[in-house]
Parts: sequence; C-alpha cells; structure tokens
Amino acid sequence: MSNKFNANALTEYSRSYARRVAADFYQQHSTISGQQILSLTPISQVNLFVISSLSDKWRADAEKFRSPFFDFSNADVQEALQNFMNIVSQHIFVRREHLEPLLADAVRRTIVMIFDPRAYFDEILRSQPEFTLTGEALKQITRYTKINQYIPLHIAQRMNGRPFVYVNQALNYLDEALTQRGHELEHYDKFVGLFSEKVPMDVSALLRSHVPDSIPPAPNRSFFDTATEPSIPPAPLVPADATPEAVAPAIPPQPDPTLKPTSEEDMASGGPMFLNGSAGAGPEPVAPVSQPSQLQTGAISQPSITDTDTSSGLVDTAPSLNDTLRESATAEPATIAETFHRAPIESIARSISLNQKFRFINQLFNGNTSAYNQAIEEIDTLNNYGQALDLISYRYASQYLWDMSSDEVSELVEILKRRFS
Repeated sequence: MSNKFNANALTEYSRSYARRVAADFYQQHSTISGQQILSLTPISQVNLFVISSLSDKWRADAEKFRSPFFDFSNADVQEALQNFMNIVSQHIFVRREHLEPLLADAVRRTIVMIFDPRAYFDEILRSQPEFTLTGEALKQITRYTKINQYIPLHIAQRMNGRPFVYVNQALNYLDEALTQRGHELEHYDKFVGLFSEKVPMDVSALLRSHVPDSIPPAPNRSFFDTATEPSIPPAPLVPADATPEAVAPAIPPQPDPTLKPTSEEDMASGGPMFLNGSAGAGPEPVAPVSQPSQLQTGAISQPSITDTDTSSGLVDTAPSLNDTLRESATAEPATIAETFHRAPIESIARSISLNQKFRFINQLFNGNTSAYNQAIEEIDTLNNYGQALDLISYRYASQYLWDMSSDEVSELVEILKRRFS
C-alpha cells in the first residue's frame, strides 16, 4: 500500500462508497448484470475493476473443469469449454452481498491509481508470479486500465514484442513513462468531484499530505472481451527505435591541466482471456532494481552535477548488481587452495554442501525450499556462466532482495564459475 494514504480512512471511504452505490442500485433490482456494472458508477475505472475481478473468477472457474480422467488437450474439448464459458459470461448475475466487497476493492484501487499511479503500477508489477511480466499479463492489465492507460502501453512498447521481461526491467520502463510523460497524468480534481456526488471525499483526511496540483457482441464471444473494447482505436505509439536524424557526437571530458600524470599508464587511461505473446527482438536487459523507486510523479527532475564533479570531468556512479557479480568473476585465485576449490564441477546441486544448502535457503530464498530447488535446477540446465549470471541478477537477486556483500552470494557465484568454467 502506498504510504501517501491514511489506510483506515481509505478503507472506510471505499466501503462507504460501495454501500451507498449498492443500496441505491438494489432498491430497484435484485441482481446486477454485466452491462449494468459497466454503468454502475460515473467513474469508468471503478466499473472496469469490478469487471476485472469477475473476469479473474471466471477464468478460475474454467480451470475447475479440468480433470485427470479426461483429455482436456483435445481440440474439440477446448473449443466446447471455451464456448461454454463465453456463454456463461454473457449472463452475469450478482447479488448485493457478493457485489459490495468487489465494489469496495475497486474503489480503493481506483483511488490509489488516481493519487499515486507510481505506487499502483509498482504493486501490480511486483505481484506477478516468478517476478516475471508476460505479454499476456500486460494485455490484461492494459485491458482493464482506463485512467493513465498510456503507462501500460508504454511498457508494452518497450517490451517490443518479447514474450516476457523480468519485473525489475518493467519497473524501469514504468519510471521511464512517468519521467518522459508525467505531464499526461490525469488530474485528481475531476475524480474527487465524481466520487463526491455519492459520498463526499475529504482529500485532506484521505491522504497523509495533500497532493500537489502538478502532477453489441456476437453470442459466441465473451462479455469480458467486448466490455473493454474502445469505440475509437488508440493512436499508434512512436516506435521505440525512433531517433533524430542527426546527433551531435559526445565530447569526452578534458583532463585538468593543473594535474600531472604520474606515469605513462595514467596518461593512456581514458485469445479472449488466454492470449499468447510472440517472441521478438528487443533491447538488452537492464540492471535489476531491488527496491521500489522513489520517483515522485509530481516533481520529476534531472540529477545535477556539482562544480566539484565537473572540475575533474568525472561523475561517481554506484556499481550495478550485475557489475558487482561480473567483477567477482574476473578475480584470480590467490592461493593453491583457492585454485583447488575452484575446480570445475558437473552439477551445482551435488557440489553444494548440506550446510551451504541450509544457509542458501534461509539467507537467499527466505526459507523457501521449493524456490531454492527450482532455482538450482534451472541454473543447472543453462549453457554458460553469462546465462547463469543474468538469471540470478535479473530474477532471484531482485525478487528476494539479496545482500550482494553477503558470504552466501559470494559462495554461490564461486559455484557458478566452477560449474561453467
């Protein structure tokens, strides 16, 4: 949950709004349909979030039909099951006791999206299984996003057709969208007015600090497909590889004439609900982010360089996680004992001692034995050290927030070098 909000006030307002809307609607109706949900409140995003929750339940119910006694991979069975679920989705039939909690959650999510979009999308991305954002998952996120939809669209553009990216890469794309297009964020004032038509919204009570001003379908189709189809196609995005025709060459930093090099070496240094993504070429993965970004959507600025920095022509930058791991790969053994311990091995699992295994599970995988076993098994199937390094850098180190200076990480890196030497 974003720390911008008073959690109790947010929960209470969401429930109060849901009670009021449900009471007004169910005075005249005993149940509500899908089409009625789409116009339930004047805030389209709230209505879409309710539909999204029903869609999740719809897909979960479809999985319950599967049984080990029948061949559900058969094409006829798959087609019949899909048609059945699509027809069922056309007959949404929800009573008040079931709708009200869905509506309260939709109100809460919408308020977070309005006042703190960075926190909202950060939470959505970090909740993805295996710390991986797939193309299919991103399509679902985009489909049910009405407010600030350009953010997931930007992430999809940066994925460039790849079937998945690791979540830390997607978080970088999120920061990129907010930095480059933060001025496009929808203002909260109009939504406060719409909410207040039913239940007055006190922004000062809802937030810890006030937000600055700057910031008809065919019968065989699913209702969830048609509910979110735009009436006007969105404008195409600018290609990710579009660049200016002419770019001025970079000017290297000039050495300080008052400093004299001490040696020659110094002078020389300088489907409706089941969509599949398709593979495609894209930019190289970026270094992982182990903590949520602190980027503020209301006050985005570029880092400054002090006079002291510019006088020397150098800017100190902290080494990335991937740099830290790669530097350790270039270190040479200092003793015969170290050389012996770095001898090649055929299996990572068999080379890890029992004591190491317990420490790796507890310190690197938060006590999750199955996650440890899965990681070791996956690493053992890779072809080279570079692939193994990328896997632990872009997935596990970021997902479990590893301390890169710990003994456990150093030992694991040594084992990887022995395995792929």
